[in-house]
Amino acid sequence: MFKLAGLVVPSLALLAAVRALPPVILEVISDEDNADNFNVLHHLAGDSPYFNSPGVGLTVDVPDGCSVTRATYLFRHTDIFANDFEYENQLAPFLYKLGNFTDRAAFAEGNSPLAFLANWTSPISDPENQIEEVTDSGKRDAQKLGGVIAQRHQALLANSTGEFKFWVSDADRDLDTAHAFVQGFDGKLDNATLVIVEEGEEQGANSLTPHESCPNWDTAVGTPPMKNFLQTYAPAVAARLDGLAAPNFNWTSDDVFAAQSLCGYDTVIRGTESPFCGLFTESEWLAWEYANDLMYHRSMGYGSAIAPTLGIPWLTASARLLTGQANSTSSNSSADTQSLFISFTHREEPPFIVTALGVLNETNATMPEDAINYERAWRTSFILPFLANIALERLDCNATALGANSTSTAFVRALVNAAPLPLPGCSSGPGGSCELQSFSDYIGERAKLFGDFVDVCGIANETNATSTLGIYEGDFPANGAAVETESVTINGTIDTNATNTSVDGTGAAVKLPARAAAGTILAVTLAMAFML
Repeated sequence: MFKLAGLVVPSLALLAAVRALPPVILEVISDEDNADNFNVLHHLAGDSPYFNSPGVGLTVDVPDGCSVTRATYLFRHTDIFANDFEYENQLAPFLYKLGNFTDRAAFAEGNSPLAFLANWTSPISDPENQIEEVTDSGKRDAQKLGGVIAQRHQALLANSTGEFKFWVSDADRDLDTAHAFVQGFDGKLDNATLVIVEEGEEQGANSLTPHESCPNWDTAVGTPPMKNFLQTYAPAVAARLDGLAAPNFNWTSDDVFAAQSLCGYDTVIRGTESPFCGLFTESEWLAWEYANDLMYHRSMGYGSAIAPTLGIPWLTASARLLTGQANSTSSNSSADTQSLFISFTHREEPPFIVTALGVLNETNATMPEDAINYERAWRTSFILPFLANIALERLDCNATALGANSTSTAFVRALVNAAPLPLPGCSSGPGGSCELQSFSDYIGERAKLFGDFVDVCGIANETNATSTLGIYEGDFPANGAAVETESVTINGTIDTNATNTSVDGTGAAVKLPARAAAGTILAVTLAMAFML
């Protein structure tokens, strides 16, 4: 551990608890329709606390004369301390530099906006046990959003028979998210079963983390475009910060990017808005957001030829479930026993699915690396905040919704973080929805367009190679060896005492080492529209 002039910079050997503080409520309702109200928490790309996306103006309300009769959801995990790549390559170097700066009192000279750095301490006190792990505020956020989904789909829950299942990748952050999320179903369900899917490299597409099974996909391709754009805006920001106070600190472009990244992580760890959030101007935040958009666009979005292929398996599985064509013969199939299918995964999957769906489309040509495209549709703050979710809802509608000339009564609509987004060329149904058979055809054509998962990923000779996601229908990877189940009692309580529960190889619950408490509570106030 380095401790210089009061600043703690953690080492991997440090074991410490974070000081507990009183609860603080932060509102993160989307207010993007108010151009005069800039909320930095809505411009933090993958580091944003959850908020409902603004969408294209369509309401999340179920159209008059329609009801949701089936729905599939894929959620990103909730708030974490930081991911390992960002910590090791961005945050830790900045924290180390700050910790070794011997004239920290200079930050406070002249009532500088940098004055907080004179006494600021890192919120990541124990990286070995905190990195990639869920914060206490993240657990509360997950529970709240679970309650919203349970309220929205209580009719689907009432129609379920037998054990109600949730599907989750086996990473700690996904399991912790699922454990907290299901507690939001208190009063709607008494218990649930978590189907825990291993995220190894030999599951093919039959996984909630298909990128792990695709060696031809490379997340690193997004870094050079981000770095290129960083040099177009960050040097001027570094010069501005040097001019405020403590010029001997010598801010660099990498320091600027790390400090901006700390806005999100410091906020979701402590539960109060970080002072780093107020250090930068609106234009500087929009530049940082665009740098992240470039990175995700090139690696997980339309700038990647492989990205949509990785999103297709979940879409085709969802299409089978929504159209009633899913296999229900397996004893482990849930196709006929429940109508709501909820899964938990990592940050990569929502952009893959958005790209496979064809919504929020931008090409490389419209995402230049030397200037911001302010009119772009691709904004990762709206696609993959913590708890990002992609939903597909089947709507069954009556004459009130359809009018006299319609021959179809079933439709599907896609929602990204509670914002309905029309599918290109298939949006003539109620609320911009797509007729059910046309939706199935649309997904089939997209699958043909992007190629077979096994072929594109180059895994034809791998064990368990498959292009089909079959876990909802009881077709488990590795003949079931890569799947475990856990029974969860739903009583409305969540664990915020820094103890995680996982599952051993026999399916029995086991306790993992305690983690440091996360500080204050970040309670998410969700838009009421999501509950209608």
